[in-house]
Amino acid sequence: QTGVKSNYAYFPVVFDGYKMSRDEVFEKLKAENIYARKYFYPLTNSFECYKGRFDVEKTPVAKYVADRVLTLPLYADLAIEDVDRICDIILT
Repeated sequence: QTGVKSNYAYFPVVFDGYKMSRDEVFEKLKAENIYARKYFYPLTNSFECYKGRFDVEKTPVAKYVADRVLTLPLYADLAIEDVDRICDIILT
């Protein structure tokens, strides 16, 4: 968007049609002591406090993304070697 600049606070990846599911990638990274996050999961409107108020079935796109998005590590001191290692783990 014009006039909008990213703060690079997150690096979300949607695992859709990849050889591994989001959960498989999450576990593979975790086994290597790399901690990614399942952002937007579980979907907020599935929380017990919202039962009967907000229907998960009426938000299929949000549910679809919540089930597939994984936020990869991203921070100022992340070394390029660690970026390469994360990529290698995901790609192999």
